[in-house]
Amino acid sequence: MEDKRLKILFANIPTPGNRFVIDLKEGLEKYADVVWDYNEFWSMENHFDIIHIHWPEYLSFELESYLHKSGPIPNSLWRSLIECLEFWKKTAKIIYTRHVQYPHARHDQEFMKLYRTTVSYCNTVIHFGRYSIEQFKEFYPEVKNIKHVVIPHHNYESLPNLSTPIEARQKLGIDEDANVMLVFGGIKENEKDLIKKAFYSIPGKNKVLLAPGWKITRRKIGYIRLREWVWEVEKWIASRYKRYKFNLGFISEDDAHYFLNASDFLFIPRTNELNSGNITLGCTFGLVVVGKDTADIGEILQETGNPTFTVDDDTSLKNAIARAYQLKALKHGNNNRTLALKEWSIGKISKAYWDEMKMLIEI
Repeated sequence: MEDKRLKILFANIPTPGNRFVIDLKEGLEKYADVVWDYNEFWSMENHFDIIHIHWPEYLSFELESYLHKSGPIPNSLWRSLIECLEFWKKTAKIIYTRHVQYPHARHDQEFMKLYRTTVSYCNTVIHFGRYSIEQFKEFYPEVKNIKHVVIPHHNYESLPNLSTPIEARQKLGIDEDANVMLVFGGIKENEKDLIKKAFYSIPGKNKVLLAPGWKITRRKIGYIRLREWVWEVEKWIASRYKRYKFNLGFISEDDAHYFLNASDFLFIPRTNELNSGNITLGCTFGLVVVGKDTADIGEILQETGNPTFTVDDDTSLKNAIARAYQLKALKHGNNNRTLALKEWSIGKISKAYWDEMKMLIEI
């Protein structure tokens, strides 16, 4: 088998901004020929040894479109999906990386069925934490004969890191002595109260909430012209705040280092999600990371010595923020970075994936 170059298919639609898939594909290319093309999955024409699925809802643009609709997935699409899964089950080995417990945009019975159907054809499921394995078994008790493996989320060393903390704060117009809390990524409306509580828990007045993905939403005003005028005014007011820096639009990978290096700690407001790549992102850039104490998020944060809080417990949240500053003073961010670079490197993680793939082929 060592003389044969195996072929791996990443079966999802292109996601140019998804650094996880981009880096993993590059890491695996050391060992095998890797193709990232969802059309190959549906055409069932060419040979592949491994089919790698990340998000079932992104197996095609047509499936993705139903995330934003309320109706059912058409029977014709179900039939095509099952035909493809049965074909690849017979001709290849199927690996699924479990990023989420269900789609963020839609997690009704229709999309739970999509996940259940997809995972039932898999040979191996890769998880980021042990919690995910137990939850998987609880969600899908009928799915048997699957191998479960924990492989950490690889680091973000591939992102540019071209600024010092002082340079980053100068770039963003933040005082050198300010206490800065970072919330990275898109922010949901139901997360804003939690973020405010965490921010208000930081002592003193010289502090900055750095939340570029916090969007100023339109108010529910029936008169459209008034609604748009109010929206524009509120965006302008938000742009004048020195303490709050949000509604900044899409942050490119080339600029991410400014936000990370300007911050004291990274806060994860996800209370219903299984995982967050921001744990790895924050650790890669040497930040203390704060998040909930449950799911993979809590498991990974606790294992790496980072603060956690109990959801809906304000005292617990306040203590976690205080602990973040204690750990910052103790240089725990440096420990996070050392761990991320040594244990979560793309070389080490892609080798772990490759080892699992080889074992599947040899069975």
